[in-house]
Amino acid sequence: MFKNLPTFKSLPQAIGLPFLSTQEDAQLKFKSSPGGIKRLYSDEIISTTDATYWAQYYSLFSSSADVYSLISVQDVRQALTNQPQNLANLILTLSHHLFTLLPSPDFPHSSSSQQDLSKEALNCLRVLGRILVVIYESEADLKEKFDHGIISPQELEESFAKKWLWSRSIVEPVTKPTATSAEEPSKQEDENDQFKIEDSDSEHEDDDEGEDEGVRAFKATVGNPAPAPKTAKEEGVSNDPLSTTESQDQQNKEKEDEDATDYMPCLIERLFSCTIDLLFCAGFTVPDNVRGANVTEKINYVIWEKGVGSTVNVGSTAELDRNKTEVLRFLLIMLSTTIYTPPHALSTNPNLPLQILTHSLERRLVLSLLCSFINTSLTPLKTSFGISGQIPYNHLISKAAEERRTLVRASLMVLLVALDHRVEGERDIMGEGKEENAFRYFISKLHRKEDFSFLLEGIIGILQEHNAVTNGYLPGSKRPIPYILETYILLWRLVDLNKRFRQYLLDSGKALDVVCYILVTCLNLKDDPAHHGLLRLLSYLLQTLSADKAFAVSLNQTIRMAIPSKWAVAGTAADFMIVSIYSIATTPGLNPLFPALTISISNIAPYLTNIGVQASTRLLQLFKSFSAPNFLLADEGHPRLVYYLLETFNSILYHQLNENPHLVYAILRSHQDFQTLATFTLMSGLRDIQRRKALRAAAAERNAAKLGLQRTPSELDMLAEKAALLGRDPETEDNEISSPASQRRALSPTIQENAEANATSAQPLTTPGVEVVSDPLAQSPPANLASPPPPIQGSNGGLSEKQRGKLRATDTESITGSIDGTMDVSIPDDELMRVAQAGVGPNGYIPTQEWVSSWQKGLPLDPVLVAISELLPKIQENQQLTGAPSSKVFNILKGVSLSEVLPPAPPIVPRRFQWSSASCVWLTSLLWGDIYVAGLTTDGAWRDTTVRLFGVKQAPVKGRGAQVGRFLKTIGVV
Repeated sequence: MFKNLPTFKSLPQAIGLPFLSTQEDAQLKFKSSPGGIKRLYSDEIISTTDATYWAQYYSLFSSSADVYSLISVQDVRQALTNQPQNLANLILTLSHHLFTLLPSPDFPHSSSSQQDLSKEALNCLRVLGRILVVIYESEADLKEKFDHGIISPQELEESFAKKWLWSRSIVEPVTKPTATSAEEPSKQEDENDQFKIEDSDSEHEDDDEGEDEGVRAFKATVGNPAPAPKTAKEEGVSNDPLSTTESQDQQNKEKEDEDATDYMPCLIERLFSCTIDLLFCAGFTVPDNVRGANVTEKINYVIWEKGVGSTVNVGSTAELDRNKTEVLRFLLIMLSTTIYTPPHALSTNPNLPLQILTHSLERRLVLSLLCSFINTSLTPLKTSFGISGQIPYNHLISKAAEERRTLVRASLMVLLVALDHRVEGERDIMGEGKEENAFRYFISKLHRKEDFSFLLEGIIGILQEHNAVTNGYLPGSKRPIPYILETYILLWRLVDLNKRFRQYLLDSGKALDVVCYILVTCLNLKDDPAHHGLLRLLSYLLQTLSADKAFAVSLNQTIRMAIPSKWAVAGTAADFMIVSIYSIATTPGLNPLFPALTISISNIAPYLTNIGVQASTRLLQLFKSFSAPNFLLADEGHPRLVYYLLETFNSILYHQLNENPHLVYAILRSHQDFQTLATFTLMSGLRDIQRRKALRAAAAERNAAKLGLQRTPSELDMLAEKAALLGRDPETEDNEISSPASQRRALSPTIQENAEANATSAQPLTTPGVEVVSDPLAQSPPANLASPPPPIQGSNGGLSEKQRGKLRATDTESITGSIDGTMDVSIPDDELMRVAQAGVGPNGYIPTQEWVSSWQKGLPLDPVLVAISELLPKIQENQQLTGAPSSKVFNILKGVSLSEVLPPAPPIVPRRFQWSSASCVWLTSLLWGDIYVAGLTTDGAWRDTTVRLFGVKQAPVKGRGAQVGRFLKTIGVV
């Protein structure tokens, strides 16, 4: 009777909701039930024999996103606080399982369909990474409390990290997987194609000649493995990291006389060793075909890609690339104690995993890692169409290719972290004790032209793609390059560490392309404060390159690459560089870039020819801006900028006078600025500042009467300082900005804005919602830029009577009314002194006459003043100093000689970038800040933890989210 009744769908079926899969249901229970993550921080101590519970942590998750969503930072913190023994047991269980999987004959491919060994190994790494960041954070908290005297040294030594991670008495050593097949004679046939790196100090020497003792020792080990370490049984210890403390103590006692610490690595050391082996595990991160003659020998230290050190490509797949990325991510987490260390403590708090990576690995393994990271990073990306290079819409790139980009970035990060590590006081050469960073050492020893070609082509390819993405005709049609910062850091490291590569770059003819990419990147990103750290790095890279004569000479050529029309400049690459630097200098927040950029101009000046009209004008405008009293007196370091520009003009007058008539003519047109600077005093500067304020007030009143506008004092200060920076008169500037047309344009930057933004201009790259600001210590300029320029002879010292006569003829009366002669401001000296004591500029710097005299007498003004006194009358006889020079004046400047009247020419000594402790900390902060931000865009490895190398500031939420936030705050919810 019930056969014909209608059937009814269940509620999930009726509303279209699918049922949870078995795995999803298990994950939900793990998150919410008492037998899941909550049990870890309950009152119960979970036995290490409870295999069912612990197995969840390496079998339940399908991706790193699962781990980070189901195990929160708060969960780990609660376990560390409430039940640390459970957390320790979890770490030991996961580590033991990982150590067991690696040597297993079934790993990574299991014969059982019920067990995925690769997934289990990855889950061990993922969960351990989730835990390590919290432990690192906790250890940093304890060190901070110890520094403030809150806890005792004994409490610090008894910390969780010291007991379970760093203590060598906790985890006994185990036998590593059957010795690396890379060292087996069966693989010698491949060694002819791998490790083509020698240490010849001359690139012209034969490949096998000129090797130092260390490299000969390294090559002797290829195919001849070192003696295998004693097994755990031979050592009398247990393979089980969960063995009791009593047995460990007994083993320690037995080994005291045998220096047992050499044979008993701590847990972090063992995890590090296992992680490195996983990077070269056949079937897991490298293809199965790299196994040795014995198929069980799956660890083979082969170079992943063809390129530096290798002429063969072992091949890869998307799955292998994903596994490499996961292992590299865990390796970065292990190395991340740096971001939990305050800047001032970097040199005193050792990073043990990083020290092992850079100072303790065997040479073959170092070279395998180094070459693998470099080749993976710089090999051109292949698209889903099977071609490499540019495509109109790289959104069409396959998912595998996008994952490949993630691997490239991870490889670059680990490589740069290794190259960044430097121990204070270690020697420049690598001795027997491995006192030098091995990665830096082998980078410095590269010398093959084919290796340099691969490096340079790979870097330029990335820069070219980045330029195409940024300045393409179809904005948004291509995905941005996520590792542009890392690429520039790598280029800087290569130029800085390897003199042969630097010379190759200059000889290759591609230095022009590199400098154009640098400048275009600066111009594109100069208005984005989130990228000012990258701009600061590029300014130091530009200074490093400018110290070479060949680089400066090459700038006299015409640019070959296409420059975006909005930045294009007529003339040579030198014109483009000068105009670009002017554009950067007139941008808010970039004060830290000024010294390096002006030094770069000074370095190249002796070799520049045919500087164009636009570049000459910008260079003199820059000088006028830097020598303006309100800028000159606002900071202790500002006079050095004037010093570097005066050096630039002097170099032109001494070495390229007849080849730069446009610049010489621009100097003559600005003769008043040089003469004013020659008689500059504190009182004259303060009087000029007050005169500008009076002009500004008068102009404001007139404009208010005309347009009904009222400007605040801060707005008036902004207009005056903008006028000073752009070399304009305050009254003219105010009239221009008050016009309706100019009100529709964005205001140009001001010196005040530059100074106010100075505190955050060195921050690393950020993403929306997060602002990473470097520590103040990391923002201080390098040592070679921090101090004022060295004093030289006074304005009248060392000159002949003829020269002195010409110099005296240029003296001016007074600075009062010297700018336009329209207003004479008479202010008593005592009132001016009160103004100075109140501070000049937004930072409140208090200048003194002694300070002014200390740098004013040392300014190299003599050559410019003598040239002006010699040439100005000749030019004024032929035309007024307005507009472009006539052909007659042009010919005069091209044929004149000043060798008889100029003081003796100083030697050409370029200012090279000098690494200081502050600059090293700054670059470390920048690099790790970018790694931190990159982690936020993936799984958030370091999210919600308190980092100390830099500050993390949440950007304000805009739009509807901000309104909701304000409402919730109003009602007390947040």
